[in-house]
Amino acid sequence: MPPRPSNRTIARFSVGIALLAQAGALASLLNGAGCAQKTPSNTTTTDNADASGELTPTTLADAGTVRREEIAQAARAAYAAGTYDGPRIGAMNMVTSVLSGPAWPETDAGVRGDIKPSIRFGYLRHGAKVPVLALPPIVNESCTDGWYELVQGGFVCGRAATLDLKNPRVRLAPNGPDLSSGLPYRYGYNLTNGTPLYRRVLSLDDRKKYEPWLVAAPPPPPSADESSGEGASSGGSSGASEEGESLPVPAPPARKSTGPSAAASATPWFMRQTDGGKPKVALDELRGRGVLVRRMVRGFYLALDKDFKAANAHWWRTTGGLAVPFDRIMLQQPLTEYHGTWFGSGPAPGSDADAGAETDAGATVDRGAPAAPAPAAGDAGAPFARGTVVIVRFDGARKYTVDPEKKKVTWGEALPRRRAAGLTGASFVYGGVAMRETTEGFWIRTPDVTEVRPSPRPAEVGPNEKWLDVNLTQQLLIALEGDMPVFATYISSGRHNAYDKEHDYATPSGTFRIREKHVTATMDGDVAGVGPYSIEDVPWVMYYQGSYALHGAFWHGQFGHQHSHGCINMAPADARTVFNWVEPKLPEGWHGVFSSGDREGTLLVVHE
Repeated sequence: MPPRPSNRTIARFSVGIALLAQAGALASLLNGAGCAQKTPSNTTTTDNADASGELTPTTLADAGTVRREEIAQAARAAYAAGTYDGPRIGAMNMVTSVLSGPAWPETDAGVRGDIKPSIRFGYLRHGAKVPVLALPPIVNESCTDGWYELVQGGFVCGRAATLDLKNPRVRLAPNGPDLSSGLPYRYGYNLTNGTPLYRRVLSLDDRKKYEPWLVAAPPPPPSADESSGEGASSGGSSGASEEGESLPVPAPPARKSTGPSAAASATPWFMRQTDGGKPKVALDELRGRGVLVRRMVRGFYLALDKDFKAANAHWWRTTGGLAVPFDRIMLQQPLTEYHGTWFGSGPAPGSDADAGAETDAGATVDRGAPAAPAPAAGDAGAPFARGTVVIVRFDGARKYTVDPEKKKVTWGEALPRRRAAGLTGASFVYGGVAMRETTEGFWIRTPDVTEVRPSPRPAEVGPNEKWLDVNLTQQLLIALEGDMPVFATYISSGRHNAYDKEHDYATPSGTFRIREKHVTATMDGDVAGVGPYSIEDVPWVMYYQGSYALHGAFWHGQFGHQHSHGCINMAPADARTVFNWVEPKLPEGWHGVFSSGDREGTLLVVHE
C-alpha cells in the first residue's frame, strides 16, 4: 500500500488553484492568457474550511499555464478591494519571518547554491493568520518545506507556517494583541524576587524544586535558655509536659564553622534579605535550564494572555505561552489617562477616534491653505507664525468664537491643562487681550497658552511629507505634514545627569528615520547602579537608532518630565496613533515591519 500523503503535502498541492477557483477568476485569467484549463491526471484535496477564507476541498488544476504574476495581481486586487476570500496561512513560531524573496538573508557563512539572499520585511507572531497566494510553494535549498508567498508581499518558510489552521501550534497559540487599544495586552507586575517562569505547568512536588518557599520550614532548634529551663513560665519548665512528664530535648547537631560568607553563598540570591533595593544579580544569572525558563526580580513586568487552573494551582499564561504562579503577579492598572491632541476636524490618518482626538463639531481645516490673511482692525500686530503650536497652561482656559467684523467674542467650552492646538496665524485683540485662531476653528487667549515652535522642516522632507519633531527641553513631540503640525503630546525622554555619567541616560539628539516598528517588543537590560529590569511586550515600539525607540509606557505617568533610560516614552494611546501614522505601514496580521527600499521610515528630528 502506498504511503498516505500528509496533511501538509495535501495542502501544499491544493493551494495552487484554490483562491482562483473560489473567486471565479481562473477562467478569465486563462482566457486572457490564451490558455486552456487542463484536467490533471491526479486530484488532491485539502479539508481546511474556515469562514476567514481558508482552502475548501477543490480539484487541483495545472496552474503552470497561468503566469504567477497574473495570479498574484488578481489576489492583491481582491484584497485591496476588500473582497478577498482565499486561503490564509498560520504562523507557528513566536517569530515567523517574512522575507523579500524565497531565501534566508545572507549571513557571515553566506548562502548555499545560487540562491539570491533576501532582506527581512517583517514578521508574524504565533497564531497570526494572513492571506497567502493560491500558488504552489517554492522549494529550494533554503527551505525544503517550501516558501509561501503572502498576498501582502513577502515569503514565509513552511517550517514556520502552515495552511492547516487547526494545527495546535496555531490553534492553541496565545491570543493576538488588541490593536484597537493603547494596551495591546494585559500586563502584570512581579511582586517578589525569584518568581519562576516555566515552560509548562508543574505539579506541586516538582515546583518545590524551584520554589523553596513552598516547602514548610523546619522548626527552629531550642535556644540555650529553653534547653536549661531558664526563663520558663511559672507553669513548669520547657523540658516537661503539663502532667510533669520529662521530655527529652535533642541536642543541636554539631556543625563545622563555615563563616558568614559561606552561609550567605549557600542561600539562593532570591531568598536573601535585602535592604529594599534590587538584588545584585545580572540578567544572565536569571536564565534557567530545562523546564525553568528564567527567574524574575521584583518589578519585572509580564504581558499576560489568560489565567487558568491546573495541577491544583492557579496560573497566568504569558503572551509567550509560558506559565507563572498567579499569586506572584499583580495586574498593572493604567497610571494616567493623559493623551495628546490631533488638530483639525478629526483624528490624523491611520488613527482611530478613540485614540485621543479632540475637536469642535463641524470644524474644518485646510492644511494646504495659503498663509493667514492680514490682521483685522484692532489686531495686536504681527501674528504668530502659521504652524506654531500652543499648550494650555492651566485649567480654566476656554475656547472662544470670534466675529472680527462685529468685534464680538463668545465663550465656548473649557479646555483642559496641557491640551495642545495648532495656530493659523490669525490674531485679534478684544478688551486689550490678544487672541489667536487655531486650526480647529476656535480661538484662544494668548495669556492662557505657551507657544512652541517646531524646528524648521528638514531639506529632505517634502512639502506635504510626514515627519516628527521632538523637543527635549520642552518634552514635547509634534507630528507635522510639511510645515503644518497635526498632532502634539508630552513625552518622557531619558533622565540626564551631567554630574554622574553612570546615571546619565540622556536621549541623544540628531536626525533619524524610523527603522522598524513592533506592535510589542520586550525590553530589558542591566542598568549601572540600578540593577536589572525587564518589561515584556512594551507597546507600539518604533526603533530609530540602535536600541533607542519611541514607544508607549504604561508603568509611569510622568509625561512632560524626563523619566526613561534613553528612549522616548509616550502615553499608550498616543504611541498607538503615532505608530499607525508613521511609515513604514504595518500590514494586517503582522507583528513587526522593517523599513527598506520603497518602505522608507518617517523622518524624526530630536533636539534640545
